[in-house]
Amino acid sequence: MLLFALVILFHFCIAFGASCNCSPVFIPVHVDVFVPKDPTDVFAGLKSNSSSLRRVDDIYNIYGVFCQPESMPTRDPGVLQLLVHGITYTNQYWSPSVEEFQNYSYTAFSCDRGLSSLAIDWVGVGLSTRPANSSDVQYPTVASALSQLAHHLKTVSLLPGVPPFRAIIGIGHSSGSGLLTFTAIVDGTRSPFAAFILTSALSDSGAAPTAPSPLIPSARDDTPLRWGALDPGYITAPSRSIFYPADSAAFSPRMQLFDAFTRDVGTVAMLAQTGVVSLVAQNYAGRVAKVLGAADQFICADDRCEDVAALSAAEGVLWPAAKSFELVVLQNSGHDLNLDFFAPAAFRTLVGFVNKFSR
Repeated sequence: MLLFALVILFHFCIAFGASCNCSPVFIPVHVDVFVPKDPTDVFAGLKSNSSSLRRVDDIYNIYGVFCQPESMPTRDPGVLQLLVHGITYTNQYWSPSVEEFQNYSYTAFSCDRGLSSLAIDWVGVGLSTRPANSSDVQYPTVASALSQLAHHLKTVSLLPGVPPFRAIIGIGHSSGSGLLTFTAIVDGTRSPFAAFILTSALSDSGAAPTAPSPLIPSARDDTPLRWGALDPGYITAPSRSIFYPADSAAFSPRMQLFDAFTRDVGTVAMLAQTGVVSLVAQNYAGRVAKVLGAADQFICADDRCEDVAALSAAEGVLWPAAKSFELVVLQNSGHDLNLDFFAPAAFRTLVGFVNKFSR
């Protein structure tokens, strides 16, 4: 136990930096939503009639790592970044260890600049509650948990001495951006989020697989020693190489090893329901920014992100009531903005938006 504690402490000190005071937390949230009976419904029940839906009513414990600046005052102690990972990732996407003298931790980067954050694991992922039935882990369920969590953070003290936050800024990666978009569509003017920064996600990302396959296998078949007891609807990714730039000189192969070592699970439903990002967030009135990598082999293939003005106009249409909408394409960055050699440019962009949206 002592050795385990020392390893955890070492990871926290290295990944988050000496200027960050970080604490693991579990936060219970009550989710009461209707989900499609068919978990491969690409619109996650938003276009379904009541007979095609079933109710999920449960309490889930959401695991997260809360970090706040220690050696300097926070830029605005009333603002919190809620960091939401993508599919088959966990909160570790936001705070991998230092590798080859580069710190890939957005949590540490933003903490050094006076910003607090909470990086969470989705429902069904990492150390958060994992329902026995994978079809309970759908966009409505996970997105509702995020909304309930944001309301909680605005009304209840997260830890002793930490008052409720005035504003929550949701920052998502890939499917995490899709989840935040779903909350905006469903919550509209009642959204607890002051702003969204959505990375590595566009409104039309192509058709998603609707069943396990050799490329996206059932987690229990892929790694039976670790996931053999899981429902077959839990899936994983045997390789995430497409999330890096095609140019192998743009990233560390050791970082890819870390990425493979920390992979987790998603569900068939979460993969299939990515179509929700093509719907209009009709009534969301906060600020929105999208950040993409020009070398993203998944989102920006076929020079899709080359005409930034046209892309921005097309994506902005889906946020008609937003106070502002901006789109940035970062040259050289891949789908996993945090994990290649160009991560510092992505981090500066995210912090810039947080500071702008906090005013």
